[in-house]
Amino acid sequence: MLQVLVGAVLPAMLLAAPPPINKLALFPDKSAWCEAKNITQIVGHSGCEAKSIQNRACLGQCFSYSVPNTFPQSTESLVHCDSCMPAQSMWEIVTLECPGHEEVPRVDKLVEKIVHCSCQACGKEPSHEGLNVYVQSEDGPGSPPGPHPHPHPHPGGQTPEPEEPPGVPHTEEEGPED
Repeated sequence: MLQVLVGAVLPAMLLAAPPPINKLALFPDKSAWCEAKNITQIVGHSGCEAKSIQNRACLGQCFSYSVPNTFPQSTESLVHCDSCMPAQSMWEIVTLECPGHEEVPRVDKLVEKIVHCSCQACGKEPSHEGLNVYVQSEDGPGSPPGPHPHPHPHPGGQTPEPEEPPGVPHTEEEGPED
């Protein structure tokens, strides 16, 4: 049993990205930092009116280093790279009005809304498995997730299913008790 456990866990640990580095021995007075900064983002589409939304961008200084190699190589390559990138985000539908286009009077754009940033391994691809969509209607952020109020084209020609944002536990809304 122990061999099976070690055989399954050890390869996964070896393939996992190394943890981010916050301090380096050569620069003990320097620390890595990464934070989400508020921005105004312009969302546009050809033939439609652009819309300004509030969002966040990741900004920071994360560590990377490279130690010279030897040939033939005697040890593993000592290269490390971290980058300030989204650690938690959710997707929101932004509806753009397209005046003068009767066949497509509005277009929905999926916009990644950044919640939290951190130093993470460079080249780490954001996971789009189970694309999480939080539908915010034009009534404002207090609107519960649900179907979009008016049917019109969506990216890929399909209507995305609303889901909870990553990292948020699913809760059922219940009506008043009798």
